[in-house]
Amino acid sequence: MSRVGKLPVIIPDTIKVSIAGSVVTFDTGKVKKTYKISNGVKIEFADKALKLSAADKKISDISMFVGMDRSNIKNLVAGLQTPFKTILEINGVGYKASVDKGVLALTLGYSHEIHYALPKDITAVYEKPNLITITGDDKVLVGQVASEIISFRKPEPYKGKGVKILGKAILRKEGKKK
Repeated sequence: MSRVGKLPVIIPDTIKVSIAGSVVTFDTGKVKKTYKISNGVKIEFADKALKLSAADKKISDISMFVGMDRSNIKNLVAGLQTPFKTILEINGVGYKASVDKGVLALTLGYSHEIHYALPKDITAVYEKPNLITITGDDKVLVGQVASEIISFRKPEPYKGKGVKILGKAILRKEGKKK
Protein backbone atom coordinates (compact mmCIF):
# COMPACT_ATOMS: atom_id res chain seq x y z
CA MET A 1 0.00 0.00 0.00
CA SER A 2 1.19 3.49 -0.76
CA ARG A 3 2.61 5.36 2.23
CA VAL A 4 1.42 8.69 0.83
CA GLY A 5 -2.02 7.28 0.10
CA LYS A 6 -2.56 6.24 3.73
CA LEU A 7 -2.45 9.82 4.98
CA PRO A 8 -5.82 11.61 5.23
CA VAL A 9 -6.47 14.90 3.43
CA ILE A 10 -7.75 17.45 5.96
CA ILE A 11 -10.57 19.58 4.51
CA PRO A 12 -10.95 23.11 5.98
CA ASP A 13 -14.34 24.47 7.06
CA THR A 14 -14.51 26.85 4.07
CA ILE A 15 -14.69 23.98 1.55
CA LYS A 16 -17.75 21.76 1.13
CA VAL A 17 -17.16 18.23 -0.17
CA SER A 18 -19.64 15.95 -1.92
CA ILE A 19 -18.91 12.46 -3.25
CA ALA A 20 -20.98 10.94 -6.06
CA GLY A 21 -19.60 7.55 -7.08
CA SER A 22 -16.04 8.15 -8.24
CA VAL A 23 -16.38 11.95 -8.60
CA VAL A 24 -15.47 14.25 -5.73
CA THR A 25 -16.74 17.85 -5.83
CA PHE A 26 -15.17 20.70 -3.85
CA ASP A 27 -17.14 23.95 -3.44
CA THR A 28 -15.94 27.16 -1.77
CA GLY A 29 -18.96 29.24 -2.73
CA LYS A 30 -17.03 31.06 -5.45
CA VAL A 31 -15.16 28.21 -7.12
CA LYS A 32 -16.36 24.68 -7.77
CA LYS A 33 -13.84 21.94 -8.69
CA THR A 34 -14.38 18.28 -9.47
CA TYR A 35 -11.94 15.38 -9.44
CA LYS A 36 -12.52 11.87 -10.78
CA ILE A 37 -11.00 9.11 -8.70
CA SER A 38 -9.13 6.30 -10.52
CA ASN A 39 -10.77 2.89 -10.94
CA GLY A 40 -10.19 0.61 -7.97
CA VAL A 41 -9.73 3.44 -5.47
CA LYS A 42 -12.24 3.83 -2.62
CA ILE A 43 -12.82 7.22 -0.96
CA GLU A 44 -14.44 8.04 2.39
CA PHE A 45 -15.26 11.40 3.96
CA ALA A 46 -15.46 11.50 7.77
CA ASP A 47 -14.41 13.97 10.48
CA LYS A 48 -13.45 16.69 7.97
CA ALA A 49 -10.92 14.38 6.32
CA LEU A 50 -10.84 12.40 3.10
CA LYS A 51 -9.30 8.92 3.27
CA LEU A 52 -8.40 6.95 0.20
CA SER A 53 -7.80 3.23 0.07
CA ALA A 54 -7.65 0.38 -2.41
CA ALA A 55 -10.99 -1.28 -3.14
CA ASP A 56 -9.22 -4.54 -4.05
CA LYS A 57 -5.70 -5.01 -2.66
CA LYS A 58 -5.00 -7.93 -5.01
CA ILE A 59 -4.34 -5.54 -7.92
CA SER A 60 -0.60 -4.84 -7.96
CA ASP A 61 -0.61 -1.24 -9.27
CA ILE A 62 -3.51 0.07 -7.17
CA SER A 63 -1.34 1.66 -4.45
CA MET A 64 0.24 3.86 -7.11
CA PHE A 65 -3.19 5.24 -8.03
CA VAL A 66 -4.18 5.70 -4.37
CA GLY A 67 -1.08 7.86 -3.75
CA MET A 68 -1.55 9.82 -6.99
CA ASP A 69 -5.23 10.56 -6.28
CA ARG A 70 -4.43 11.58 -2.70
CA SER A 71 -1.70 14.00 -3.87
CA ASN A 72 -3.93 15.48 -6.57
CA ILE A 73 -6.79 16.00 -4.09
CA LYS A 74 -4.40 17.58 -1.56
CA ASN A 75 -3.11 19.99 -4.24
CA LEU A 76 -6.69 20.81 -5.28
CA VAL A 77 -7.67 21.65 -1.68
CA ALA A 78 -4.49 23.68 -1.13
CA GLY A 79 -5.14 25.62 -4.35
CA LEU A 80 -8.68 26.48 -3.25
CA GLN A 81 -7.31 27.93 0.00
CA THR A 82 -4.38 29.91 -1.44
CA PRO A 83 -3.60 30.07 -5.17
CA PHE A 84 -0.38 28.61 -6.51
CA LYS A 85 2.14 31.10 -7.87
CA THR A 86 5.11 30.78 -10.21
CA ILE A 87 7.39 33.70 -11.07
CA LEU A 88 9.17 33.70 -14.42
CA GLU A 89 12.19 35.86 -15.17
CA ILE A 90 12.93 37.22 -18.64
CA ASN A 91 16.61 37.94 -19.40
CA GLY A 92 17.82 39.51 -22.62
CA VAL A 93 18.21 42.83 -24.40
CA GLY A 94 14.83 43.91 -25.77
CA TYR A 95 12.99 40.94 -24.24
CA LYS A 96 9.70 42.05 -22.73
CA ALA A 97 6.13 40.97 -22.09
CA SER A 98 2.68 42.47 -21.66
CA VAL A 99 -0.67 41.07 -20.53
CA ASP A 100 -3.96 42.27 -22.03
CA LYS A 101 -7.38 40.57 -21.57
CA GLY A 102 -6.06 37.07 -20.96
CA VAL A 103 -3.44 37.20 -23.72
CA LEU A 104 0.26 37.29 -22.90
CA ALA A 105 2.32 39.06 -25.58
CA LEU A 106 6.02 38.19 -25.51
CA THR A 107 8.86 39.84 -27.42
CA LEU A 108 11.72 37.36 -27.19
CA GLY A 109 14.14 38.30 -29.97
CA TYR A 110 12.25 36.70 -32.83
CA SER A 111 11.06 38.60 -35.90
CA HIS A 112 7.51 38.41 -34.57
CA GLU A 113 5.73 38.86 -31.24
CA ILE A 114 4.43 35.70 -29.56
CA HIS A 115 0.79 35.82 -28.39
CA TYR A 116 -0.12 33.21 -25.77
CA ALA A 117 -3.78 32.83 -24.72
CA LEU A 118 -3.95 32.06 -21.00
CA PRO A 119 -6.40 29.36 -19.78
CA LYS A 120 -9.51 30.71 -18.02
CA ASP A 121 -8.39 29.84 -14.46
CA ILE A 122 -4.88 31.30 -14.86
CA THR A 123 -3.89 34.94 -14.42
CA ALA A 124 -0.59 36.49 -15.39
CA VAL A 125 0.78 39.82 -14.20
CA TYR A 126 3.80 41.53 -15.70
CA GLU A 127 5.80 42.98 -12.82
CA LYS A 128 8.95 45.07 -12.79
CA PRO A 129 10.91 45.17 -16.01
CA ASN A 130 11.48 41.43 -16.32
CA LEU A 131 9.14 39.35 -14.12
CA ILE A 132 5.90 37.53 -14.99
CA THR A 133 3.80 36.17 -12.11
CA ILE A 134 1.49 33.28 -13.01
CA THR A 135 -1.22 32.41 -10.46
CA GLY A 136 -4.03 29.90 -10.37
CA ASP A 137 -5.77 27.39 -8.14
CA ASP A 138 -4.67 24.32 -10.14
CA LYS A 139 -1.04 23.37 -9.49
CA VAL A 140 -0.72 21.24 -12.62
CA LEU A 141 -2.14 23.97 -14.88
CA VAL A 142 0.10 26.68 -13.39
CA GLY A 143 3.16 24.49 -13.99
CA GLN A 144 2.00 23.62 -17.52
CA VAL A 145 1.52 27.29 -18.47
CA ALA A 146 4.93 28.21 -17.01
CA SER A 147 6.54 25.36 -18.94
CA GLU A 148 4.92 26.43 -22.22
CA ILE A 149 6.06 30.05 -21.76
CA ILE A 150 9.61 28.88 -20.99
CA SER A 151 9.59 26.72 -24.13
CA PHE A 152 9.22 29.83 -26.34
CA ARG A 153 12.80 30.87 -25.46
CA LYS A 154 14.72 28.54 -23.16
CA PRO A 155 17.70 30.09 -21.35
CA GLU A 156 20.87 29.59 -23.35
CA PRO A 157 24.05 28.53 -21.52
CA TYR A 158 26.48 31.25 -22.69
CA LYS A 159 24.78 34.56 -21.79
CA GLY A 160 21.74 33.24 -19.93
CA LYS A 161 19.26 34.95 -22.25
CA GLY A 162 15.74 33.52 -22.24
CA VAL A 163 12.83 32.78 -19.92
CA LYS A 164 13.36 30.82 -16.68
CA ILE A 165 11.79 30.29 -13.28
CA LEU A 166 12.99 32.92 -10.79
CA GLY A 167 15.82 31.59 -8.65
CA LYS A 168 16.52 28.55 -10.82
CA ALA A 169 20.21 28.18 -11.63
CA ILE A 170 21.30 27.89 -15.26
CA LEU A 171 24.27 25.73 -16.12
CA ARG A 172 26.60 28.28 -17.68
CA LYS A 173 29.35 27.53 -20.20
CA GLU A 174 32.55 29.39 -20.86
CA GLY A 175 32.82 31.10 -24.23
CA LYS A 176 35.60 30.84 -26.80
CA LYS A 177 39.14 31.45 -25.65
CA LYS A 178 41.54 33.61 -27.64
